[in-house]
Amino acid sequence: MPLPMPSVRITDDCMEAYMTVYPTGTPENYTVEYLADILHLNHIKIGIMQEMLQAIVNQHIYNKEVLVAKGKAVQPGQDGYFEYMFETDLSQKPIENEDGTVDYKNIKMIELVSEGQVIAVYHASTAGTNGYNLQAQFQMAKRGIELPPLRGTGFQRMEDGITYQATVSGKITEINNRVNIFPVHELFGDVDLSSGNIEFNGDVIIHGNVLDGMSVKASGTVTVDKVVESAYIEGRKGVILRGGVLGRNGATIRSKGNIAALFFEYADVEAAGDIEGEYFLDSRVYAGGRINLSGKKGCIVGGKTHAVRGIDAYEVGNVAGSNTEVSVGVSQGAIGELATLERLLKDEEAQLQRIEEGLVQFETIMREKGCSFRDDPRRMSLVKQKIRLSAQIAGKREQLSTFEKMREVSGNASVKVVRAVYPGTRICVDEQYIQVKEFQKAVEFKKYMGSIGMFNMGYTVRNDS
Repeated sequence: MPLPMPSVRITDDCMEAYMTVYPTGTPENYTVEYLADILHLNHIKIGIMQEMLQAIVNQHIYNKEVLVAKGKAVQPGQDGYFEYMFETDLSQKPIENEDGTVDYKNIKMIELVSEGQVIAVYHASTAGTNGYNLQAQFQMAKRGIELPPLRGTGFQRMEDGITYQATVSGKITEINNRVNIFPVHELFGDVDLSSGNIEFNGDVIIHGNVLDGMSVKASGTVTVDKVVESAYIEGRKGVILRGGVLGRNGATIRSKGNIAALFFEYADVEAAGDIEGEYFLDSRVYAGGRINLSGKKGCIVGGKTHAVRGIDAYEVGNVAGSNTEVSVGVSQGAIGELATLERLLKDEEAQLQRIEEGLVQFETIMREKGCSFRDDPRRMSLVKQKIRLSAQIAGKREQLSTFEKMREVSGNASVKVVRAVYPGTRICVDEQYIQVKEFQKAVEFKKYMGSIGMFNMGYTVRNDS
């Protein structure tokens, strides 16, 4: 009596085959060779799993679908890549610890390397693994793509062709597999009369204090590990003041980027980007982006604080009723400056047009008389005025563009205070303001129906302006 014919199911992609074997009803058993022949009859040429066929025979696996043949998926090769031996993802935000304190020590704007240090190792692409289906149709793997040699400055490729080593010490950056090492001025002490003021085309790191009356200016970033006293700090790309600012007689901090400090006391602070701190005391603070007060204190007491995009704090003001002003959005003063700027620009453009008409007249006279007036003092004066006015107009147009961008990002600006707003605090949103007369908790101030609304726990609280 012939053995029952096993059934075979092959997946649509011809990568897997399943067999179901039925009881024989006789003492005669299946053999591995018999089951393999069944698979061959179903055009399965490769990938047969002999161990599974043996298991079916030995264990009498009946009426159950079993995977008995499997193709091999193609594995494309891996592209070549650079393994960087330095940190490329720098954290520019302070970390809030579990106890509520804020860790300003680990804020990092720059990564430093030393001359001779290995900065990168290249890992070549791989060929990949070819694949096939059960009918022995092969698919060739695509080899990974090789990257060109590392581009940039301040390093060299070693003789092995894959290792890259710094040739100078300094700050290292990586963008799109382009690495540059820039000079860094590093001072292992205080900025005082013995060190003199610092002005550097690059990044500056001060491992000590910056004492009264001193100045630190950098075209890159400025990092100070200890305290800044009544000094001037300017980091065009960013400023980190790990020990805070004790500006007893007035400290000035400036940046076109972001500023982060443990605290600001009696300081004049201005950033085009964001400002981070634990508290502000009797300071003037301006941010073109956001201001975030975090940590156990997270407060603003006294002074004037303004952020175009919004402010987040735990407390504003104090029980003593310190004169504290907090504002967001576009200030009334800025709107007035805009009107003045537009008027001056219009006058200068009209003046420039008259000068250009005068120069055209000179050109016409030269063509008519066939002689040159290029060195005529009157014409030279017009040319100089045109150059001067053109530069002024370009500058004013750039200022107008900056203002328009400011208005765009300030649309939803608000002041959010988690813990407390004390009476006597003045809150401004764009040109609107209110004087807080009663203690408020967990409240957000923002534009509402043409004035300022106080939003608490999902509903609007009427204010007395």
